[in-house]
Amino acid sequence: MNPEEFFNSLVDYEKIPGYNYKLEDFIEFLTKFDSPQKKLNNVIHIAGTKGKGSTAAMISSCLESCGYRVGLFTSPHLQKINERIKINNIEISNQDLMKYIKLIKPYIKRKHGASPVKYRKLSGAPSIKHHEFHGVSTFFEVLTMVAFLHFLKKKTDFSILEVGLGGRLDSTNVTHPIISVITKIGYDHTDLLGNKLSQIAREKAGIIKPPPFPPLQMGEDKGGGKVITISTQQACSRLITIHQRSSVEQVIKRVAKKQHNKIIFAEDQHNIKILKQSLKGSYLKINGEIGKFNTFLPLPGKHQIENLLIAMSVLNELRKKGYTITEPAIQNGIKQTDLHGRFEVLSKNPLLIYDCAHNDDSFEALGNNLRLLKTKKFSLIFGCKKNKDIRYCLKNIFPRAQEVVLVKAFDPPGMEPHKIYKRAKKYQKNLTIASSVKDAIEYLKTKNSNNTAIIITGTFYLWNEIGN
Repeated sequence: MNPEEFFNSLVDYEKIPGYNYKLEDFIEFLTKFDSPQKKLNNVIHIAGTKGKGSTAAMISSCLESCGYRVGLFTSPHLQKINERIKINNIEISNQDLMKYIKLIKPYIKRKHGASPVKYRKLSGAPSIKHHEFHGVSTFFEVLTMVAFLHFLKKKTDFSILEVGLGGRLDSTNVTHPIISVITKIGYDHTDLLGNKLSQIAREKAGIIKPPPFPPLQMGEDKGGGKVITISTQQACSRLITIHQRSSVEQVIKRVAKKQHNKIIFAEDQHNIKILKQSLKGSYLKINGEIGKFNTFLPLPGKHQIENLLIAMSVLNELRKKGYTITEPAIQNGIKQTDLHGRFEVLSKNPLLIYDCAHNDDSFEALGNNLRLLKTKKFSLIFGCKKNKDIRYCLKNIFPRAQEVVLVKAFDPPGMEPHKIYKRAKKYQKNLTIASSVKDAIEYLKTKNSNNTAIIITGTFYLWNEIGN
């Protein structure tokens, strides 16, 4: 059995409905391996709806450029599981994966017959129904455990952990980070996290943790007659975010205050000006607390500036903590940022672009990025997961296309194209259904003129079907 086969045999909440989960089981399981989550160096924990992967990649690249060994755990993967666990941008090997699997496998308690879970409301947000087994059984739990063990074995200086789903109940939320990060919050996974932004924000804000020690009142006696004073400023942990929608920001501020976290809004520390944009990325002028310099970010789109602002604030706070973070290293790290699937050009003739947009905010970013095309003509290949809210894309992206070819994502099983067709015909008259992404590409190649781009979007899970 290879790593892919093993992980595919586990319950994967990225691919099935329902969220039957209890974080305490995972914490108990971690004790069997001497609680590796407590030994990780300098955890940077990243939650949010949009931009988590980009922000994590930027921070990782810059810290590596500063000379540090950086562990990076992200999700989902585009092509193979190994992409999710990297050290200095080098994927974990199959050999190492199998070693960890062999170590963990005897302790895995499998759960069969996973089915949708009914939720009950608690304080306005979904309360997850707990199951009765103890131990680890899910795809993401095991993968998170592998990441922890791998980062410890390789002695990483930093461990950057991207939340897989939500925040409060995510398997990554067992660590105590040096810095917590919340990127832009919007609507996604509403069946699990809530239908209101305030509910979603509460789940995301679940990663905000109290500091290792609480602030003490002046003169408080801690024994032996010795008076210890720790200021609130010293005791506070750091939360870095951007200014969010009002309902979201109120939740974040309330939770941060309760957990003695100082909120740092990234826009308040730095200003980033776009000098020039192209399909390859953006030339930028950065000015702020960390310095003043020009650089190039090889991730196209204005929306990436929000993510870079957050990354800059993380680096700035690390520098304040005494880590060696230099301006030239940051400049180089930004240039070296490597991340696939974000409005990525796959071929130039014809111009073929893949974008992993799958929710309102990412579809909006995709719509803005279409302005980077030299031609206004494009055809769309679209497929999505079941139960996805695609109304924004139908209303705002479909009408702009010359033609839309609908496909089905097969892993996990996606929404049936004929169901999308019924909803899409209101917004786009030129609709076609293809049996696969490859067939859709070949069809459009023969039909399109040379100046018509082809955009593939709707879900991460179409990448493997392109045939790269």
